[in-house]
Amino acid sequence: MDEIEIWESLLRWCFTQQNIKNDPTKWSKEDITKIERSLHRFIPLIRFYNISPTDFFYKVYCYKEILPQDLIHNLLEFHIVPNMKLKTNVAPPRKYQKFKLDSTLIESEHVSLFASWIDKKDSSYYNSKNCPYEFKLLYRSGQDGFNAESFHKNCDNKGATIWIAKVKGSTQLIGGYNPLDWSGNGNKSTTDSFLFNFTDGNDISSVKLSPINNLKCAEAIYCFNNQGPSMGSLYCKKPNNWTYYAGSTTYPNIGIPSNFTIENYEAFSIVKQ
Repeated sequence: MDEIEIWESLLRWCFTQQNIKNDPTKWSKEDITKIERSLHRFIPLIRFYNISPTDFFYKVYCYKEILPQDLIHNLLEFHIVPNMKLKTNVAPPRKYQKFKLDSTLIESEHVSLFASWIDKKDSSYYNSKNCPYEFKLLYRSGQDGFNAESFHKNCDNKGATIWIAKVKGSTQLIGGYNPLDWSGNGNKSTTDSFLFNFTDGNDISSVKLSPINNLKCAEAIYCFNNQGPSMGSLYCKKPNNWTYYAGSTTYPNIGIPSNFTIENYEAFSIVKQ
């Protein structure tokens, strides 16, 4: 979480503890005193000077009645007066750890995109700081064996997974999300799966998303021991020579080639953090 998120979480905790509604205009003097006492020991831990001016105005200043008045005065001066230097020693900005990802194909920005799609949100809903999922590498064809048996050995009974494949001789990345699992021997139905196609894997804006067609979900996932991550009319019957039928109505056509060779592919389990 960044600083404003820490502040908002602290407020929610405080309001819950004191059974007080988050509406400063309706607080009594007794309410203000209760909140001040609850927050007092935490105020020095919040790095208010690292909160943006906009967030300060709309998400901090409105609570000025429960904050030390000298702090409010100094923050107002800091944000309003040009080139104002700090009058007190403040803690440096927190160093947020970048999203850890064991992949040779994608970066954390891809993962944030996948997480947004999984939760059926706008593509930019999550970022590397607030991604609610852990993406744990289960399978990498280059190290675990480029065959269906190795894929299923590593990925069966692991719950929801996402896989990404690199098309040989290009930067194109093709992949899909299976919200169920890869165990069994047959088709699986779901309305939450999707395919995607990055025409340039280095540019996330080049992606096309293909969510499941709710009317044709019976063949959303193929779980066959002699196939890789087959979904809809994308068939992974051979180790690295895959096929795709664009005329299928299971998933909308997003420009995946009808026949293509895979250089490498990876699969990740998806766990809610």
